[in-house]
Amino acid sequence: MLRCPDPNRGMGLRAHLKPVRVTRLGHHALCSKPSPSTLNNGTEKHADAMTSSFKIGCALGAALLTFYAQAQESLEEYPLVPDPADDVIITADSGTFFITPARMQSSYLDTPNAVTQLEVATLRKLGITDMVDVLRLVPGMMVSETHGSDVSVGYHGANVNVPRRSEVLYNSNRLQRPGYAGAHWYRLPLDLQDLNYIEVVRGPSPEYGTNAMTSTVNLIQDTIATRGLYGSTRIGEGQTRDLFLKGGWQLGETQLGLRYFHRENNGFDGAVDFEGNYENDVATDSVMMNLEHRLSANWMLDIAGSYADSSYQIPGFDHLNSDDPFLAVALSHFRVSPDADETSGFFSAELHGAAYTGNIGHNITVGLNASTYARDQAISLCGNNFAFDPRVAEVDALPSVHFDMRDQIAVVGAMLSGNLVLDHSLIQTPSQQEQATIDALGPYLQRYGLSLLEERCGFTDQDLDEDRYELNGNVVSRLSDTLENVFGLAYTRNDVTSQTYLNGEVDQDTVHLYDTLRYTPSPRWVFNGTLAWESTSTVDSDEALSYRVAANYQLQENLVLRAMHARSERLPDVYETERMWTYAVDYDAGDTDHLGRPGANLIRTAFSPNHLKPEVLEHSEISLSYSQFNHLQADLTVFHEDYSDLISEPFNYVDFRLTNDGDLQTQGAELGVHHTLRNGIEWGASYVYLDADTDTPFEGTLRPDHAGNLWAIVPLGSNSALSGVYYGTAAVADGSYDRFDLTLSHRIHIQRGHIDFQVNYRHYPDGINAFTEISSLTPNVALVDGQDRVFVTASLAFF
Repeated sequence: MLRCPDPNRGMGLRAHLKPVRVTRLGHHALCSKPSPSTLNNGTEKHADAMTSSFKIGCALGAALLTFYAQAQESLEEYPLVPDPADDVIITADSGTFFITPARMQSSYLDTPNAVTQLEVATLRKLGITDMVDVLRLVPGMMVSETHGSDVSVGYHGANVNVPRRSEVLYNSNRLQRPGYAGAHWYRLPLDLQDLNYIEVVRGPSPEYGTNAMTSTVNLIQDTIATRGLYGSTRIGEGQTRDLFLKGGWQLGETQLGLRYFHRENNGFDGAVDFEGNYENDVATDSVMMNLEHRLSANWMLDIAGSYADSSYQIPGFDHLNSDDPFLAVALSHFRVSPDADETSGFFSAELHGAAYTGNIGHNITVGLNASTYARDQAISLCGNNFAFDPRVAEVDALPSVHFDMRDQIAVVGAMLSGNLVLDHSLIQTPSQQEQATIDALGPYLQRYGLSLLEERCGFTDQDLDEDRYELNGNVVSRLSDTLENVFGLAYTRNDVTSQTYLNGEVDQDTVHLYDTLRYTPSPRWVFNGTLAWESTSTVDSDEALSYRVAANYQLQENLVLRAMHARSERLPDVYETERMWTYAVDYDAGDTDHLGRPGANLIRTAFSPNHLKPEVLEHSEISLSYSQFNHLQADLTVFHEDYSDLISEPFNYVDFRLTNDGDLQTQGAELGVHHTLRNGIEWGASYVYLDADTDTPFEGTLRPDHAGNLWAIVPLGSNSALSGVYYGTAAVADGSYDRFDLTLSHRIHIQRGHIDFQVNYRHYPDGINAFTEISSLTPNVALVDGQDRVFVTASLAFF
């Protein structure tokens, strides 16, 4: 999986064992190998909706076949590309490049970051179908599944929310949500089968903006590689029903690709002693279009667009064990599993080509990108009358007061005596006026007495809409034989609407500038320096200035030593800077509270702190890369990281306060290996040791001290293979993650195509180990029974 080219050549870093072909992607020369409605709590309505989607996919498949047949006559004059999975012999002239690090063509000799490159064809031989399992193979990348429809992914660990400190790209264009600096990996508008390979830049990447604080994941697709017809279907336990269809055509100077997929499963089952529902179904339908048109010998237009419609369930928190009053009250606020409808999509158009000024050559890219994300989610929420009372909200909003569950005895006592004495809820000494307001609450509580403890239930929503529009451009210039430079800029507009989180609409304008200079004074030495600046309209207290410097030295023919230091700043996103978070609840039909109201707001509204500052990461590493071309590649990195000014939340799920004073220090080592034996057997491994230290509980949640994997592919003749993967993670919360996959693949060749069959067995661990946002006092694990699952996949490729 780890692809390291021969450093002595100073170029190709991907040691292909399969056919390679030079084509175009963005402005980079690239060696690529082509590779082939609402959930309803598990009711029949939900099943019928999924079945309908499956039928629609079959109809689309028939349409693709019809279009292919009608286009045959015009296609005959344009030879089709080789079968994406066929082997061809690689030659010594085959160059291999990374396109993600530094936004310029890079190799292990000159990249400023450690990079892992994973080929989709190999991943599929391992039986991998989910993006998150791909990332488990990356040294230092840590994955923690909260349940079957949600997962946290972060480099060197994460926290309980969707991690905001890693950038996700599609062909170097941002794929993350417009308002929230994170990605929902199980509901992306992309499938692994859309891609040719994945590059993961391990470490800060200032050229991609402040979200690329710790790492960058680039999902790479080559439009040319989509030519021909391909379809696959996958069924298995957990109600897994997947369908994938795509077609690609060359029409003159234009490459056209169309794709549809449907995915669905019902997540994981609850543990034997689990009480209540454990609903975590997820289903996605997506369509995609790719177009690549050559305008002239030096200029090309790339267009891609994808749209996905997902429905999913979240199991809620009723299954968690509570052993303190704080947790018990927090759990009572969420009565049932919320269902959600979610749509997401993106459109990207890039014009790229070459130009010259004198003797200096330039690769120029100009892009227009847009993306959208929307969620429709109703939540059934319960609380007592105290939690909805406006006088209680008035006191809680005082600068000196923040109600703490440790004062619950004092509050209940005031309901009986009329005398309220707060202790833990006082965050500073109240002013005279504030104290008078606190004292007046006592008699008010006594007036309504213990009726304030009566439960009220109703519905609220977490609906939101997010849109992003971006103009960007970059110029890669070869200034001399020893100097290369890339300069880029981008303007981004985000429009975000949410009544629950933002109390309306927020507009955000962001400008990003960056420049990277690469200096190669001798065949053995390469120096990289990057400076980036970013400013956004929703952060008025500061701007983000980031830099990265790296020195690479070729110790011997197959060995490269690299030292890198970076200071990376992340600007807070809209939901951090513009937070006005409260729940407006409409009580169940006919119900009223102690004030006679049919609905009310929770007492707490969370506001963003004034003058929120960027988060800061100081990252240093030393890396050693070994590459014996087409045989053995290894990468060892030792790192130290110091995070400051982290924007962290408390664990109370109905609190939502942010702080800007989180801190974290991490240090450790990570290793990646990929070895190909002469008999055709491939094996690989990755491992990370992480020592994390923090006084901020929220930041210490999903950072196990050990994580890694071991995999192998064993050929069984010329048309079959047996593979196995072990994924392991040390204790997160109360347990470790140990999973084993075994996959048998077989191919039947037909004229101008092939049929593939695959059986995949997965043994899941006894628990899905993840902290929740319930309590810093008692972190919990969402336990499920260890499950053995079998999946069967059949695919047809025709060229």
